Amino acid sequence: MSPLYVTNEWADPNVYFNVAKGMVNGKVLYTEIFDHKGPFIFFIYAIGYLISNNTFLGMFFIEIISWFFLAISLYKISKIYFSRNSSSILTMLFFIPFVKIIKAGGSAEEFILCLEGVSLYLFLQYFNKNSCLHKPKYMFIHGMIVSIVLLTKINLIIFWFFPLLFIYINIFLHKKFKNLINNILLFLIGSLIIALPIIGYLYCNNALEEAYNIYIKLNSAYAKIGSLKKTTILLTLRILYLFIEPLSLFIFATIGIFIFPLKHIKNPLGKYSILLTGISLYIIIFMGKFQYYYPIPYLIFSFLGLLQIANYLKEKNTNTNVYLSIKDMYLITLIIVFANISVSKMSNTRVEEWFFPKDTYASTTVMTNKLRVEIMKEKNPTLLNLGFGLANNLFTTCNIVPNVKYFITPNLSYSFYPQLRQEQFKYIKNKKTDFIIIQEYITGSDYYKKQNPVDRPSYLKELPILNENYKLILADTLTNYIDENSDEIYYLYKKNP
Repeated sequence: MSPLYVTNEWADPNVYFNVAKGMVNGKVLYTEIFDHKGPFIFFIYAIGYLISNNTFLGMFFIEIISWFFLAISLYKISKIYFSRNSSSILTMLFFIPFVKIIKAGGSAEEFILCLEGVSLYLFLQYFNKNSCLHKPKYMFIHGMIVSIVLLTKINLIIFWFFPLLFIYINIFLHKKFKNLINNILLFLIGSLIIALPIIGYLYCNNALEEAYNIYIKLNSAYAKIGSLKKTTILLTLRILYLFIEPLSLFIFATIGIFIFPLKHIKNPLGKYSILLTGISLYIIIFMGKFQYYYPIPYLIFSFLGLLQIANYLKEKNTNTNVYLSIKDMYLITLIIVFANISVSKMSNTRVEEWFFPKDTYASTTVMTNKLRVEIMKEKNPTLLNLGFGLANNLFTTCNIVPNVKYFITPNLSYSFYPQLRQEQFKYIKNKKTDFIIIQEYITGSDYYKKQNPVDRPSYLKELPILNENYKLILADTLTNYIDENSDEIYYLYKKNP
């Protein structure tokens, strides 16, 4: 997102940005422009688009604000147990694995992690005090946050379920019924402040039913899981997935879930709430289809693990029980830095080119630049992406406002959601867009055998209506440094006169 980079070519934020672009330019979410994510993320990106309509500068400002709230929250959590200086260093250390796992930045999971940080501080603050009373103003904040998450990625509200439930139970058990009612009311008010404007937008544009069909019904079917036995086996095997970032996701997060709450949360209900939250969040993230960045919200527990390790070192330090020694802080810093740098590159765009020689780092400034140059030869171009991936960024760099509903192809197979491809074939037949892009992975032959034939690039390239109405003008082979260094070919077609 940073302006130090030419652009952000990661597929996901470009979908959010260009759906938001369509909304700002008059298209109605879900009925006239499609993606299956929750509506709130598109309104956030719409604000970013209004600040800058062909770069991610606006989203960079929003991202910085989100990171600021996350950093303040983590600092305040750390301050419960450590000195000011130690808390500052521990907070900064958290951002090393965080920056690695967010890919190019801007995912829904990243923003949800920032919200987790705010709520986690409030949870720990409550469960570590002697009074059972809960300030309703904090429940108002939780209500707003839960509503945002509910309207962004609904399954991740599990993070808030057990802590909020146990707060209410704690108040009830102490018979503080007035405080209980006030907290429930403020939670509902906070939730409605976020939800009502979005529901109102959808209702006024006759999109409420379609929003439900896409965001709730479609995603529920997409995430459908198998039997209890199969799911249990899958979750057990996917412990190995934690080793994509072994220090933060496996070691630190495990300590943060199973050891930190037992040692550092006073209220027994609070101990169990954090423990159950960690376990349930792991289940939610890893029981379905998986992408490398899905565990971002799980990182919040790695910070608790970091605090536990730092506290262990503090207790071993005989000089003081308040400060970590300089030696301890150096040790923690070196472990985190070297463990994370050794696993994968920290970034993949222009900044690296400034520091590494061409023969070491061979990427161009913008991976899709050849495609962009060709498209920009046309005045006010329109585009249809029959794939996903890097080509989504062309809508951003070419400042193209999507002119069709299914302007990109999310990870929804033809077998699962045939309507998408059927409508795209109509666009091709009616020559709705000036350009069409097809993405093809250079991979083993078995990769595409698993797909429905209609989703295969070989099928799309031989489509009669495509070859009648469009001409192949460019085929560009590149390495996608954002998505696991995959080798890909992008075929650019231009509409026949």
